[in-house]
Amino acid sequence: MSVAALAVVAALALAGSGPASGPAGLTVPLAALASPALASAAGDDLPAPDELGGHGVGYQTVTIVDEFRNRTLTTAVWYPSEARLPRPGGTAGGSVNPASYEIAPRVGIQSRVAVADAPVERGRFPLVVISHGSAGNRVQLASLAEVLASHGYVVAAPDHPGDTMADFAAGRDESQIGEASDRPLDVSAVIDWMLCPDREFGPVLNPDQVAVVGFSFGGLTALVSPVGFVHAPGDPRVRVVVAISPASEVLPAGVVARIRVPTLLIGGTVDPLTPIEHNADQTFGELTSAPDRLEVRVPQGTHNSFTDLCDQAYLAANGLVPQGIRVRLQLGALVTCLPPMVVAAQAQQIARWYTVAYLERYLRGDARYGRFLTPAASAALPVPVTVRTAP
Repeated sequence: MSVAALAVVAALALAGSGPASGPAGLTVPLAALASPALASAAGDDLPAPDELGGHGVGYQTVTIVDEFRNRTLTTAVWYPSEARLPRPGGTAGGSVNPASYEIAPRVGIQSRVAVADAPVERGRFPLVVISHGSAGNRVQLASLAEVLASHGYVVAAPDHPGDTMADFAAGRDESQIGEASDRPLDVSAVIDWMLCPDREFGPVLNPDQVAVVGFSFGGLTALVSPVGFVHAPGDPRVRVVVAISPASEVLPAGVVARIRVPTLLIGGTVDPLTPIEHNADQTFGELTSAPDRLEVRVPQGTHNSFTDLCDQAYLAANGLVPQGIRVRLQLGALVTCLPPMVVAAQAQQIARWYTVAYLERYLRGDARYGRFLTPAASAALPVPVTVRTAP
């Protein structure tokens, strides 16, 4: 790849989550209050995929050290657990504490779903690695991670060092060209650590069921994870890819054509940072070798509509939040959370619906979930999305 092309990677990745980007924590997903229309679309035997599943959710933060690259990956992990938070007004047996998703030291949102440091449920679960956007962080898609864990997935989301909101707010400016290689290597390092049989999660994970979900620059990271990019080799353990608002315009068609795993793309039609026509749409057309490719286009969706930004933008008023982070939250909210943009909660619901259904269908192999991926099934959603299975 030419230096010029890599420079475009850097520009898009930085723009892809500049002032509008931000980590987010979360609350109970709207899915937990699914409408009768969604339930009826799901059929009697399956809940709608955006609803909380049958598992409790645990949460912890682990530190993964890639000694070869001298790179420390602070990683959020959501996982199935038998522990549950009490319902509002109720009580729970034993001592359980809600997880807290920090956007700055001592500033965060308490989850109404995940239990901090809960025991890991015994079983055999798929692994999903989430890659955040440039200037985002490990809890940027926390609401999606919670629902995935409740459906029986272990979800690991690392901070990409040098490319988090805190890094940008502090004036640390790591080369985005370098990040184009470092990010896929981060994903592989997380997979290595999580699958290690001597660590807490290794014994409960199925090494043959690994997916990568990414947002913005993380969407590019997810797309190249199975095939490699710049100096990062492909990781053959990655079996499914989900890219949300991907900054994928710079990927050569030849690289995209080498992706041979099921791939889901989700994008908003009014995204000014990674315009859907030149990113998700273009990439979808070039996925000529990817089986069961799918694209979901969300009208009036903008770049951060699918993240948890609008759930935590109010934290900008906390005096403990550094100015650089505060400004990003405020500007991000202005361009994401107000009309005429799609209601962010609805965009998040759509991302959960398609991500969970796609992973259930193509990572776990449960054919029943194919019903949620048809164009007809989209009629149950609050926004009239367009679902494409062919360019």
